[in-house]
Amino acid sequence: MPKQIISGAEGASITISLTKADIQIDYRAPGVDANTTIFVALGTHREIGSAVIPFQREQEGSTVFLPFKADLLLSTKLGVEPASCLQRNWTHWKWSDATPSTGNHVKIDQGTATFQLPRSQFTEASTLNCAIYAKDLSQNDGWGKLFGCSDLSVESKIGDQYIPQYLELNLGATGNQIATLCRRYNRVASKIRIYQLFVRLFGNTNETRKEDGTITENGVGKFSDINDVALKALRDSGFTHIWLTGILQQATATDYSEIGQPADDPDLLKGLAGSPYAIKDYFDVCPDYAEKPDKRLSEFKSLLERIHKYHMQALIDFIPNHVARSYNSDVKPDQNFGLKGNGGAGDDISVFFSPQNNFFYLQPDAVGPPLHLPTWKDGQPISPTCKAVAALKQEAAVSKPSTPEISAAGKAPPLPECDGFFAGEMDHGKVTGNNTASWMPDINDWYETAKLNYGFDFTDATKSVREYPNANTPDKSIPDTWKKMDGVLAYWQAMGVDGFRCDMSHMVPPEFWNWIIARARARHTDVVFIGEAYDNDPAKVPGVDPVISKLHRGQSNVMFDLLDAGFNAVYDDPTYRAIKKIYEGPGWANDIDGARTYDFIFENSLRYAENHDEARLASKSQWGGLGMKIGPPVSAILYGLSRGPIMVYNGQEVGEPGEGIEGFGANDARTSIFDYWSMPELVKWVDDHKYDGKRLSFEQKELRSFYSRLINLTDETAFRDGISIQLNSVNKDNPNYGRLPNEHPSGHWLYSFLRYDLNTAQRFLVVVNLHPTTTLKEIRIVLPEAVIKLLGLDSQYRNSDLQLIDRLAAREGITVRSTVAEASKHGIPIAEIPPLTACYFELKIGGL
Repeated sequence: MPKQIISGAEGASITISLTKADIQIDYRAPGVDANTTIFVALGTHREIGSAVIPFQREQEGSTVFLPFKADLLLSTKLGVEPASCLQRNWTHWKWSDATPSTGNHVKIDQGTATFQLPRSQFTEASTLNCAIYAKDLSQNDGWGKLFGCSDLSVESKIGDQYIPQYLELNLGATGNQIATLCRRYNRVASKIRIYQLFVRLFGNTNETRKEDGTITENGVGKFSDINDVALKALRDSGFTHIWLTGILQQATATDYSEIGQPADDPDLLKGLAGSPYAIKDYFDVCPDYAEKPDKRLSEFKSLLERIHKYHMQALIDFIPNHVARSYNSDVKPDQNFGLKGNGGAGDDISVFFSPQNNFFYLQPDAVGPPLHLPTWKDGQPISPTCKAVAALKQEAAVSKPSTPEISAAGKAPPLPECDGFFAGEMDHGKVTGNNTASWMPDINDWYETAKLNYGFDFTDATKSVREYPNANTPDKSIPDTWKKMDGVLAYWQAMGVDGFRCDMSHMVPPEFWNWIIARARARHTDVVFIGEAYDNDPAKVPGVDPVISKLHRGQSNVMFDLLDAGFNAVYDDPTYRAIKKIYEGPGWANDIDGARTYDFIFENSLRYAENHDEARLASKSQWGGLGMKIGPPVSAILYGLSRGPIMVYNGQEVGEPGEGIEGFGANDARTSIFDYWSMPELVKWVDDHKYDGKRLSFEQKELRSFYSRLINLTDETAFRDGISIQLNSVNKDNPNYGRLPNEHPSGHWLYSFLRYDLNTAQRFLVVVNLHPTTTLKEIRIVLPEAVIKLLGLDSQYRNSDLQLIDRLAAREGITVRSTVAEASKHGIPIAEIPPLTACYFELKIGGL
């Protein structure tokens, strides 16, 4: 009989046995008594499930968050005779009530609980996901104290708990290896480290950089530019995933009539190149990026193959909330939105909202139809792109021989003039992408896009009009838009795309994400979903799950909804903002800890110091104007803080400043995503696609080397799997914690935290001086007794020596010597840390 013994936290012992008829789980832990309830959470793959266990006083206790979606929860309370097994099932989009199980049984013998689960209920599953833990419900006023978890890293404590690792049970095992310890969503390999690569600019070495320049004048990056040399360099720098930003076909002023892709109405454009988030065909790629535009999909497939050759994975954008107003797929015309909505019959444009419509339709009034776009007024262009088109027309009229072209084919296209109208919305109008239900969207609206309809009426103040399957109405039919989007993901997965960065994912219902991610993972288990999401956006759509909606004191948080739906990670905007405020005021390093809320969110957040929506670190007008020097300390904090994925934006690693006016992209400290352009600093590394960095300055080469060391270091087990212990709060009253004159408390410019992996006993102390000019001297970082215990240094190591070696340093780094006793009483001594410097000290016992 296959049998495996697993060591849990606090000395818990778990034995898993397989017979022909049953799965048997024996659980025993020190300290179990009549107040103990033991829980077994299982993902059986029969239902979508939930990662959030129901919470109730004196029953399940406080909230437990799982690293997988469970659909079966078993529990037994010790001290109750006869022993009873309670069961909850996740069905009809929610957890059922806890009732005595009719099929699963439990026996209690001298403190050991034995669960017997008939295999007949799992006939369609080859594996089960499993997490086991105990709770003492006599503590914390009936909300309990969790202990003895199957994940060794989960400490015993009261309050909500996140279990970051689970056991995958192989039901077909024949030996003694039944269970495999897995990370969230089966990430058994490396920490996800993403390089955001904007294809339009990455490989473009044309340095003309004319404001509002055409593709002919300013050039454009190509799929072929991302060659073997570039990919090897990115792999060597530590990246595991390449986010190929902006590859889907978007509305554009560039004419490809020769392949059936004419230029779009300039009234619908932001920039001559066009916004990569105004998608024109979800099943096609931008022809700009192909050497032969009619072979663009073939060239894209070749790029995917190259990425996979270097053992990296490819992510692309998924923009579910909106599409270009001119959306029209020629690859899959039968999947067009609107014309093929309503089950193929076409949308009913006479109603504002119908769950089977793909769009929301404005109702006729004194203002419209037609739709009035904010691009033209009183006979004059007012949008930046319409002004650029008018200038091109005027230039062509004055000097025909040198007509600027907006064509990849070498001929001037018949680009129409702006007039404030769009031919596709003269007799009706669609709601604008940012929820603007107006015949006259504003210049600051996403006027180039139309909002998609997921069966949720966003105009209802009660947020109760939900015409799709959910916990309140589980039998509602699947909306047409859901089905079309599933077809989109299936198409790209079949082509070899490994995951999706999901734009503004909080603006569509979480139930949609539950449904579509489950279907995507049924096609490919390890498909990655990264959610751009902001809980402070009024446009967010919370779910109606009866458990999740009561979290956060009933206020919920859309991040709970999205992570429960299956996202690998969601954006960590709060921590980014907290660090930025240190330089733009008012903010202290101590405030970083305030951005950490629930561990479920903290440990599953994507952290970035730059992306295409945010200002460049090296911008003269941002981050205190400190230039490229600000990148290392900021990134060292963000990238080392938790188990979650991390991301670098192309150009960040060479100090790209985002200066100047590109066209629609104003002088806003960002690199434009709307215009044909090239990055003046990154091209020095690209160096005619040799990617040798010969044109980089010494400082830029040092910066690239720093990011490579940092990105690779974050895959060490302490950062990948370890707990995170933030130290500023316990050192605020410590006068030697980087405190400057006239400051109180400590923690204005100094930030530190620990990472510790229990399985490998690897420990790191991260210390960062964020001050722009001042060296912090004679630092002492106190590790209180509670921290010493968390690090496993409270028993036989009490009198041991500590050696700390900075592994992030370019050359020989700082070495610090201390003892466990000194660290606890007086603090680890660090002579000095220069300004804007980060140290990743590996902490070793006894100098070994």
